[in-house]
Amino acid sequence: MKCLILALALLAPFFAFGQESTAEPAPAIPTAAAPAEVQPSPEAYERGGLLEGSEEIVSSLEQFVAAQEAQEDALAGEPMVLTARKCVELALSQNAQAFVAQDDLEAAQARIGQARSRMKPQVKGSMTFTHTEFNTRDMSSMMGGLGGTSSLGGSSGGLGSGGLLQQRPVLNFLKSQILGGMSGGSSLTSMFEAEDDIRTDKVELNQVFYAGGQIRAAINASKFLAESQEWQKEATLAQLEYQAKQAFYDAAASAALVLVAEASVTSFERNLADAQQMFDVGMVSSFEVLRAQTELGSRKADLVEARNVQQLAQANLRRTIAVPQDTPLALEAKLDWVPYTPDVDETVAFAYEHRPEILALKKGLDAAKADLDRVRGQYKPQVGGNIQWQNVDGGGFSQPDGWTFSVASQLDIYAGGRRKHETVESKAKIQSIEDQLKDLEGLVELDVTQAVIQIKDSLARIASENGTRKLAKEGLRLAELRFQEGVGTQSETLDAELALTNAERSLVQALRDLAVAYSSLERAIGKSWVKEGEEKTAVSGTPVAEPAPDAAAVPEQQATPAGK
Repeated sequence: MKCLILALALLAPFFAFGQESTAEPAPAIPTAAAPAEVQPSPEAYERGGLLEGSEEIVSSLEQFVAAQEAQEDALAGEPMVLTARKCVELALSQNAQAFVAQDDLEAAQARIGQARSRMKPQVKGSMTFTHTEFNTRDMSSMMGGLGGTSSLGGSSGGLGSGGLLQQRPVLNFLKSQILGGMSGGSSLTSMFEAEDDIRTDKVELNQVFYAGGQIRAAINASKFLAESQEWQKEATLAQLEYQAKQAFYDAAASAALVLVAEASVTSFERNLADAQQMFDVGMVSSFEVLRAQTELGSRKADLVEARNVQQLAQANLRRTIAVPQDTPLALEAKLDWVPYTPDVDETVAFAYEHRPEILALKKGLDAAKADLDRVRGQYKPQVGGNIQWQNVDGGGFSQPDGWTFSVASQLDIYAGGRRKHETVESKAKIQSIEDQLKDLEGLVELDVTQAVIQIKDSLARIASENGTRKLAKEGLRLAELRFQEGVGTQSETLDAELALTNAERSLVQALRDLAVAYSSLERAIGKSWVKEGEEKTAVSGTPVAEPAPDAAAVPEQQATPAGK
């Protein structure tokens, strides 16, 4: 019995295999990645794809870095030395946004003269040539037979001798002219009718004496709009100044990050040389050398990224200050700000009085009120005078020549409701501007509050990152000392070096954020370096120093990692 059970157990796998082989295989379901019949195995997927050719890319990294350095050196010419103040001055004097703001201001100022011109005399002259085909009419029927002796002569009381013409010299003259013309075969048409071709010369002068206050209101509205446009120009320049500051600090920070990356590459190259030397004498394994090579490749990649960021930042700076993109730049900046935390309420009140956008909107409100006065002036009468001189060549008695003087008054009694609806529109515009002013004041308060918070946050980050940097610097010193004494590993040294590099990057970014935060605060409260002079004064009275024009690109302790 035991032998039978043992035999069945041995034959069972063969029966199962036979059943599985006779069953119909399940249909393969193709996937979106590839059909089922051509799906690669997991091993083929892991070893192929994007990983193929990666060794060639890594090996050419050094050549790519060298090409980037050659591209930077290709900028020929003497570098332009820039400070934050110099960038602001160039942006305000060369950027197209400043030109557009000035053009808009000149256009607004020209509208003042347009409104004022209505108060002055309006003189115009004209010359007209007219050709008309007249119908010829017989004047003899109109005269009633003036040529007959029975009508003009005799003592029957007609126009003959002893009659009215003998007593009236003027009528006698007319008789002689009329009869003389008739005797020559002409008609009276030549005297009373105009010629076919007429030339009319005219000079006209119009002067408005009173227009219900519309002209004066239009002049006031134009003045207020010009003043509003002037404040809008200041707002544009303030925004442009902020953009120049931010672009400069971004370029300065990117330059500092390049220095940090270069120092990190130099340090990791030295670590790789140390690891290779210790591997040659059998003190470390090949893994330590491989780890050093890998970290060095990462640091070189970081250097390429930092240089690309620097190129973008400098390109943006060149665009902001309106210089050619092939101009080499040399930045001189030192973040020499005095830490302070201004009072938000006092700063907001100061901003309400000096922010250009608020002042521009207030002038726009005055212009809207002046426009309401203009609309109301349409209900009042208008008085004007006219002086005209006319000379008609060939017009005959029908169009006399000479001077004409006239004075007229006009009052629009009913205009279909147009003036009423224009009044409603003007009042709605005033209310709209008042609502915009309230909203803008809220935005200004938010800008000030946000800038103050950013300053506090940047100061806290600088203190924290500076402490982290000191700690990383000390950790690197101890790791190198342990490695030299043979009690530490190369990995510990590389980790300490990477920690110091990251701490320096964070510190540089925090310093940049602090500078931009101060610039944001100045923008929010309406401060300007160009208008305020060399020294900035905070609302609390604490002087705030600007970046020194002759300082290094970044603080020396931030530019080069210590312990190298």
